[in-house]
Amino acid sequence: MPAGHEPDDYFRSDHSSMAKSPRTGVRNISPMHREATETSRLLPPTDSGTVEHLEAAHSSRISWQAITYILMAVICLVGTGDQLLESPTARIMEAVICYRHYEKEDPSKILVGRKAVGPGAIGGVAEMWCKVGPVQEQLASLRGYQQFLEGFPSLLLAVPFGWAADRYGRKPLLMLGVLSLVLRNSWIQLVVWFWQAFDIRMTWLSSLYGLLAGGNPVMSSIFFVVLSDVAPQKLRAGVFLRVGAAELVTNLIVPPVAAWMMDFNPWIPSLMGTVFMIASFFVCRFCPETLNSRHPHGSPSQSHPPSPTRESAPPPPPPDMSESQHSISANFPERLFYNIKGASAFIMQDWRVPALILPFVEHILIGTSKPLLMQYVSQRYGLTFSNSTLLLTILNGVRVLLLFVILPYASTLALQSFGLSVQEKDLYLARASQFFVFMGWTLVGLSPNIPLVAVSMAIASLGAGAMLLVRSFLTSLVPAHHIARVYSIISIVDTLGVMFGSPFLAALFNRGMELGGRWVGLPFYFLGVMSAAFAVLLFATRLRKDEVEAQETDEEDE
Repeated sequence: MPAGHEPDDYFRSDHSSMAKSPRTGVRNISPMHREATETSRLLPPTDSGTVEHLEAAHSSRISWQAITYILMAVICLVGTGDQLLESPTARIMEAVICYRHYEKEDPSKILVGRKAVGPGAIGGVAEMWCKVGPVQEQLASLRGYQQFLEGFPSLLLAVPFGWAADRYGRKPLLMLGVLSLVLRNSWIQLVVWFWQAFDIRMTWLSSLYGLLAGGNPVMSSIFFVVLSDVAPQKLRAGVFLRVGAAELVTNLIVPPVAAWMMDFNPWIPSLMGTVFMIASFFVCRFCPETLNSRHPHGSPSQSHPPSPTRESAPPPPPPDMSESQHSISANFPERLFYNIKGASAFIMQDWRVPALILPFVEHILIGTSKPLLMQYVSQRYGLTFSNSTLLLTILNGVRVLLLFVILPYASTLALQSFGLSVQEKDLYLARASQFFVFMGWTLVGLSPNIPLVAVSMAIASLGAGAMLLVRSFLTSLVPAHHIARVYSIISIVDTLGVMFGSPFLAALFNRGMELGGRWVGLPFYFLGVMSAAFAVLLFATRLRKDEVEAQETDEEDE
């Protein structure tokens, strides 16, 4: 925050006792001094601080609850658009692949010729004939490589965009992220609409729109950084859970509507999904800049004594502000390398930090496996895509119940009845959630019929809050000025999981179909094994004695 700027009005009125904290003192010192402190940004401030000052002043007039509701509205609109697009897009791609397959293999299955068939080859071949192995294998590979290619922008831009968020603010990246979603989906729709002119693999070019904002993992990290900026530490896990539940509400309500519209034409929900994405971009404009609005309670240093986790690397020497812009540019590669090294060095100071980042590989794989799960259910149990979509609402229904009711109640019970600290509560609930993930996905692969797979998906859904709880616990282990960098690293891990895990799951699915029988569930056996390994890792993670004592001291003071 620029020198002389007062703390957030909301924070001052509700937390006046924090006004003279060391953290607040650091925020009010001059920009020159801030360059030499551990709480400084990764890059030095420029004249853009004037704009930043105005944005911060605007955000000070909005409470953290209001900012949370704005983000929830954006997430609901994006989630609605995504749900309206997901199943119809899979069906349209399947129709295109299926039509071209039977043109070569069995033209008698074709109902309408090329000149008369509609956009996306819808109606060209009966959907029941599209469940054959060659069509499903090509569809799984197409979508698996799509996710692989979409990972490159995230992998390349996660750290630079993390720096940009620290220097220029969170809001520009949020808006660019939503815009990239609109452009990505519009390109895919263009290719499959004019399927006779484009090779369907041209949909892979939609991954280039990730260059605008780093793709979904980076965008997700920025959302959580904004929440960490404004949410009080004691309420942070609950805020994360409710924001996660906001998307799940749309996942519960929208798929049945999309399935109903797909019975008429899958293009109806597909085009409506793009409209909702565009609407989310305009709502995102109401979110204020939160770069200088971090909640005082968000600093772990206030509730914990110094520990190896919280000891940051020695800060770089303050830059010579008198040097010319030319010399700054000339030394940029060297400073860039130094910043990357310093930004990642703190991670290895506590083995728990990298250990808790690893499970996000599985989390993103499960999050992106819904199209594969829908294809698996459709192929193994002989369901249409619209009926598969309805079956998958079981996942979303249980997740909404979990995040809105079960976990908040369990959190309150753990804090009040069992006397656990906030950190202990997050860790224990994360362990239990991860166990349900292991059980559920293993049973999904083993289920021989629809009722059992429905029960298995419900069990897996009981673990939906695992990574939200891990993220909250991990946030409490690191200093506030390292949180954005930790989230950037999480987005890189997410990206690697998508890039290499999604094609691997698609390959396992294809191999399972070749083997037949229960081997069709091979990708879900793999998810079960990964979940078991990460459950063991969570049970091996412990709180240190000094951290437990510090939590107890804080609670007594409150």
